Amino acid sequence: MKRTHAYSPNNRARKVACTVSAAALMLGVSEAATVGLFFRVNYCGSPCYNGLPVATTAFGVASNGWENLLPMNTGYDGCNNPSGPYTLSQVIDTTTSTNGLNPLPNGSLSITWTADTANFSGFAGYGYAGAPPPSYGYSFGGGCPPNPLPNGEVGIYGSFMRDGVNFGPQSGNPPNVDITGLKSLFTKTPFAVELVASSDSMQYLTNAFIIDATSNIMQSVVYPNTPPVHDQGDQPWIRGHGGGLSTATDSFDTDHLKIMCNQAAHGGDKTAGTGYNFASTLTAAIITDKPVITMSPQQVLVLPGDTVVWSAYAVGVPPLSYQWRKNGIPIAGATDTSYGLTNLTVSDSGTYDVLVTNLYGKAISAPVTPDQIVLSRITNLVLDSNPQGPEHDGLNNGATWLASSTDGGNVTRTGVMSFSTNAPSQITVAGETNFDVPSFTMMFWMRSSGLADPNGNPATLWDRLSGTGNGNGAVVVQNPDGTVSFQIGSGTSLVGAMPTVANTLSNNRWHQVAAVYDQSAGQFTFYIDGQTDSSSSFPASGSIWQPGQELELGLSHDTNSWQAYTGLMDDVRFYNRALSSSEVTSAYGGALVDTNALVMQLNFTAAPGLGLALTWKAPNAVLQSADSVKGPFTDVPGAVSPYNVSVQQSAKYYRYQTQHTPAVVIANPYLM
Repeated sequence: MKRTHAYSPNNRARKVACTVSAAALMLGVSEAATVGLFFRVNYCGSPCYNGLPVATTAFGVASNGWENLLPMNTGYDGCNNPSGPYTLSQVIDTTTSTNGLNPLPNGSLSITWTADTANFSGFAGYGYAGAPPPSYGYSFGGGCPPNPLPNGEVGIYGSFMRDGVNFGPQSGNPPNVDITGLKSLFTKTPFAVELVASSDSMQYLTNAFIIDATSNIMQSVVYPNTPPVHDQGDQPWIRGHGGGLSTATDSFDTDHLKIMCNQAAHGGDKTAGTGYNFASTLTAAIITDKPVITMSPQQVLVLPGDTVVWSAYAVGVPPLSYQWRKNGIPIAGATDTSYGLTNLTVSDSGTYDVLVTNLYGKAISAPVTPDQIVLSRITNLVLDSNPQGPEHDGLNNGATWLASSTDGGNVTRTGVMSFSTNAPSQITVAGETNFDVPSFTMMFWMRSSGLADPNGNPATLWDRLSGTGNGNGAVVVQNPDGTVSFQIGSGTSLVGAMPTVANTLSNNRWHQVAAVYDQSAGQFTFYIDGQTDSSSSFPASGSIWQPGQELELGLSHDTNSWQAYTGLMDDVRFYNRALSSSEVTSAYGGALVDTNALVMQLNFTAAPGLGLALTWKAPNAVLQSADSVKGPFTDVPGAVSPYNVSVQQSAKYYRYQTQHTPAVVIANPYLM
């Protein structure tokens, strides 16, 4: 991997640095400034491919630091605009705040830019590097990319201006930019420049020249190690969508700056090993005195035993100082643009970032974390009161806890959850292998006055179904006529729908519903209030579950055809076998019944509260827990990431085990 080297100024640069240092000490950093210039495309007025104003932080520059310049036309024959070359101009000052422009902190810039044409690139950034389409960028064969186009870094890469060598007018003039007024923005400081470029027809990007037009001093920047493009296969040279970040310049101290891309060129024959394709394009320019981290270290999957190398890149007036940190504390000796950890262990867990400083300010990168078990606090945990086996806690999303509820028949349930369609609410339980059983019993108490829309489709009571109304799994819904239905998925469609014969379940009284599925017998039975209500035969087949499906109460993620449930729910249980009639009757009377088969019970005795979400990315990992940090650790059956635990339970210690061959993981492999 090619890495950025520490800045080593020549004698002239040292002299400038000393002068700047004295000025900076007197003036402080209040004069520091950053501006990003985004050169947008008008792609025939298409809503799919136009460059949208930057709305999020991109390349380390806040959205209000980006100047979204006038879009340049493509010049295509099918568009109602004249063909290029195009020359556009714009003035930006402390008052401009419309049409994509943001006010400058001080001063006024006059910008003129010229190109043969502008266009749209499917390159979506370094995070997609090396992956084949469509994840590499956008699939053009299917029409629009995501609409609207993302308006951060992805959106900036999507728009560029270029010469006409590869497509469009054939003048061959490379893009160029002329900027005056820079000393009104950087009144007391020099500045540095970094460029962003992309293309729809490239193998590599040409270099570009940054010119101090006052002193006629030129610096060249390059786009090293751009990610490999996916060859479109329609030219004798490689042609694909790609892009990248340039190196940063040394400091400039001028009012007048010019940016000029080098000439584009392609030729040869790739099959003979002589093909080449250098694109001459420009997407954006970042001009700053203070540090801006244009590429933060990238989050990658690393496991115990691995070696990881993170890198970062920044632009700003040199010299730039890098300091890597762990949990906000500087790491001794970690002052390069890259930082590595060898033979990762649990002790390496933490959050890492890099602090970049110069005379005019500082910047902190986005954080990265070695993939251990990461804890995050949650406040909506619904406790599983199952007395045996692992916890299967749920997450509450909008349902309201009530201490008790008494119906018109003087039946009182203590601790219940209220679901409403006014603000659709749901409780979810993460899908785990403990639920992937051939036969099961799902039971719950419900109290409802009917559907929010009595003329609409059924409402979801319980759902563990994959797909959009089809696929594997099972679901229980409430019908407009007061009955409930059970449906089971075969993998392609719902093969059965059996309503109850009693229509008393929407009378605002408490009722217990038990759905019992016995796969070996090919039999399904509904029990209402402890008594057999109806039964039906189903074809006995393999597992009905798609591994990893979550369990959902009150609202389905899997179909838009069912409405949300309106009513109350209590004592939700899942058994990993088909209960008998006598067991269901006993459960109706309040008995837990066969706690060995009881996988989960949400009885809502307490309001949803504090908990922790344990997340990890290691494939095929087995979560283990122990009561002591020294163990012994035992497997948590069926646990998948994220795994929720309650802070109200007794203290536990967690780790995971996985079969893994240690590897060296390089983040930002295309960094300079």
